[in-house]
Amino acid sequence: MGYRLRDKEAPTDGVKRMVLEQIDKALDHLRPTVRNKDEAIHDARVCIKKTRALLRLIRDLLGNKVYKSENTAYRDAARKLSKVRDSAALVEIVDKLTEHFADQLSTGAFGDVRGSLLRSKRERQADKKRAMAEAAKSLRAARRRVEEWPVMHNGGGLCQGLRQVFKQGRAGFATACKQPSIENLHEWRKQVKHFLYQTHVLKPLWPKVMEEVEDELKTLGGYLSDDHDLAILRERVLEQSKRPDDEAEIEALVALIDQRRGELQVKAKLLGARIYAEKPGAFVGRTMHYWQAWRSEVKVDPIAAS
Repeated sequence: MGYRLRDKEAPTDGVKRMVLEQIDKALDHLRPTVRNKDEAIHDARVCIKKTRALLRLIRDLLGNKVYKSENTAYRDAARKLSKVRDSAALVEIVDKLTEHFADQLSTGAFGDVRGSLLRSKRERQADKKRAMAEAAKSLRAARRRVEEWPVMHNGGGLCQGLRQVFKQGRAGFATACKQPSIENLHEWRKQVKHFLYQTHVLKPLWPKVMEEVEDELKTLGGYLSDDHDLAILRERVLEQSKRPDDEAEIEALVALIDQRRGELQVKAKLLGARIYAEKPGAFVGRTMHYWQAWRSEVKVDPIAAS
């Protein structure tokens, strides 16, 4: 049925449906028989992130106690997977970095660093299987709890959840601009991802407008994700640099990481200034008008109206 609200569907019924769909997709990715475990773990984590964005959308309707309990459960399941995903992600970011600076680098640049990350990736196969099994167990338990959620059929409550995520993202943007630490940029990135997924859920309100916002959020999320991965890569290579003959390669890699992170942060801040230009009250008010217009359109029979 898709990760979005449907015409004539009660809002909280739609959210429940989407949560169950995302859990089922995650469980499918986490099957023990999947061949590409790195890809499967990545896809399962995306499903969990989408589920957590849905939880934030109905936070007021769930109640604080249920929301906190459920959000913690999904967060812990995601952490089990993220711990074994790092090596694969770092290989990908090395490849993206060398591609970006291809005109400045010789063929096979940073081969030793990449080789070390690949070895680490292969050595963690048993850890990946264990993490996938543990995360799947947690998700099956979470699935059984969905029907017990104490939600009410109140569409306006969705906009309040969206308002909170927008407000936190706007605050995260301001903090990251003032102090662009790894932690602050990562916190902003998480709010951008929640906003991205919620925008997709609410796309039927005004498809063309919401799709444009979604595209911009995807771009912003990409900048911040690459910046975060590069920051983790920087820490990893400096920790693993032990041999004197590694120093030149490591210094060159760190210099390019810093340069690329600077580029990405400038792009993120410029785009973030446009996305978060409105105040939360104005943003949610406009979205509520979209909501009301959409629900009115759904009720109208075009033939009878004409």
